[in-house]
Amino acid sequence: MAIFSSLSSFFNKHKRKIFITSTVGVSVYYLVNYFIIRKFRNFQNSLTQDLFIKEQIKRRFIQTQNDCYYTLLSLLPVLIDPIISNSPIELITKALKLKKSNQNNKEISDSMLTTDNLILHSTNDNELNLYLNKSKSELWKLLKVKTLTRFLTLNYCISSLLLLTRLQLNILARKSYLQSAIQMTNNSTSQHELTEEEYFIEQSYLSLSWWLLNKGWESINLKIEAIVDEKFKLLNARNELTIDEFKYLLSDCINEINDDKLLLINAIFPNNDNLNLTLLNIQPNLINNFNQSFVKLINETTLILNNDYFLENLNVLVLTNIDTLVTNLFNNLNDSNTKLANLLAQLSVQCELLSNNNFENFEELSGNQYINELNNLDSLDDFSASIYSNIE
Repeated sequence: MAIFSSLSSFFNKHKRKIFITSTVGVSVYYLVNYFIIRKFRNFQNSLTQDLFIKEQIKRRFIQTQNDCYYTLLSLLPVLIDPIISNSPIELITKALKLKKSNQNNKEISDSMLTTDNLILHSTNDNELNLYLNKSKSELWKLLKVKTLTRFLTLNYCISSLLLLTRLQLNILARKSYLQSAIQMTNNSTSQHELTEEEYFIEQSYLSLSWWLLNKGWESINLKIEAIVDEKFKLLNARNELTIDEFKYLLSDCINEINDDKLLLINAIFPNNDNLNLTLLNIQPNLINNFNQSFVKLINETTLILNNDYFLENLNVLVLTNIDTLVTNLFNNLNDSNTKLANLLAQLSVQCELLSNNNFENFEELSGNQYINELNNLDSLDDFSASIYSNIE
């Protein structure tokens, strides 16, 4: 009892101090819980949100690059048909065969129509007679120049279209992401939906690839044909070359093509002088009524195109296709030295592979070997990322 009496006496004597101490202790506890623990939880939530946003950015970026791949494949027929028609190597080859066998062009039979010259099904006698009136040496020179020109033109134009598509779609994807990010900041759960005007502007912007598909390729083709004619003028059908020597000649052509930077840029995207012609064919309503957003998209695209970084990436794509070609030539030709005629025959086959737009599964990258090699380049993803992450 003495103990309890002592405790009661101690409590009564110090109850004010004990009360204050208890109150302070409880207050400190709640302050710690409210400020520190709450702050920690807010940090966790913020971290989770940051990770979510980063994952969203990554997912959208990957999806955009996939969209670029499929867009390129869908546009290939529009791009390659005029290029192939402009270099009718199948028709020239047929004329050479007829000259060699002394056959009349009217004696062409279906059995002579192979995969190399199926175009002849739609060729009339006048077109064939145009070549039959030439000598065999003239036909050979024409075949040499046109075959090389076809491959290099396809190489440059497909590479340019892929790079332009990456540029345009990543600019638009970044714009879409920023609009969504603003909504997330404002705690809006709904996704940003394009207005009718925004959709019209974006589609008009993407349609500016019309210039490369319909006009730009012609200037590239003319430039390449002139260079090929000069670089290969001393070689005839019987000259033997190693594949490495053949690659060196092609690389020499590429170096000279790349020297004309302005030609390449103006061929890929319409400049101010060509913009009205392009719009006249895609969206005439925009000619006299430029939307501010549309102008901003054009200006940014032009700025990137005129940066050396763009042409450096184009050169990487072009040279990658040359490497793929060389690999295929080594696989298909057994001899270390081979006649130029045989190299050109193989080059004609490679043009078909380069032009192929059939595909099955993106993940397996089946279909066009050349485009798949380009699509796997780290430098191409770096180029896309530099545009996608360029937030103003």
